[in-house]
Amino acid sequence: MENTPLTAKTVDEIVERELHQFWLAPGERLIIGCPPAHGYVGLLLDGKLTLPYEAARETPAVTGKSRWPLPAPDVLEGDWTDDPTIAYWAVARTADQTAARIADHLAGGRGEARLTLSDRRLAVVYPAKMLEGEDPAQPFRTFDEMPSGIVRSVSAQYLGRSFPARPVLRFVFADGSMVFQRDMLAVTKAARAESRR
Repeated sequence: MENTPLTAKTVDEIVERELHQFWLAPGERLIIGCPPAHGYVGLLLDGKLTLPYEAARETPAVTGKSRWPLPAPDVLEGDWTDDPTIAYWAVARTADQTAARIADHLAGGRGEARLTLSDRRLAVVYPAKMLEGEDPAQPFRTFDEMPSGIVRSVSAQYLGRSFPARPVLRFVFADGSMVFQRDMLAVTKAARAESRR
């Protein structure tokens, strides 16, 4: 049993339990805690696609290195989920919009940065043990923390041309930018997020 792979549901339960124990402040409610999604980021910035996207600004130094093959060179916006090396897709008009700032962390975080939303804040959360020079006694480090009102909606979508289509979470921000994250439990999480808001 020790070598049994974790199911998406089990991983989700572990992520939520850890965030409740080590990240949430007293009285704060978790809306959605995303597990790490290992893969590249595609950023559609003002209509121009960069894939794989590399952080345009400094992000925390993460230990280790990416172990994924490069994505296909001709991926289209409508079928990015068909390429298993792509975990995130961000859409923004300008580099200072929320989705572009988050994309920097998701790209620089090598699959370890996690998008986390509570009733008080939206943040990118890293496990401290994955950051260079950090004290692992504090399990999480928080970056780019913003008021939760910056999130206009969280929904689930099925994207791609493959059958079956792949489930993704879609975060829409107040500035109109969006981040999509590949997630097997997208439908369940989006419904849970709606009931918690």
